[in-house]
Amino acid sequence: MNVDAKARRALLTIRACLGTGRYRVLAHFMRRMDQRGLVWPDVLAVVDDPRSVRDAGRDRHDRPKWTIAGTAADGEPIELICVLDIDEHGRVTVFITIY
Repeated sequence: MNVDAKARRALLTIRACLGTGRYRVLAHFMRRMDQRGLVWPDVLAVVDDPRSVRDAGRDRHDRPKWTIAGTAADGEPIELICVLDIDEHGRVTVFITIY
């Protein structure tokens, strides 16, 4: 896995959010999953064993944005984009798109 210390911290945060149900999946993300024939376990597999985690800057709401690359169950490469946010209960990961 190709990650620096900052990316490792982001990945740990994303995994913690998934583990505690502290995430949101945008409708666009779901449409893209359907278009690609992907299912939620493909997303989890990439987060569990990514090929790379890259800082993608900040989104339009100034939240840290990350690209996580890996392999879907069918062997095809996929990348997902998510942002780290904070709500009244703490950290939240927002899944934006997948391709």
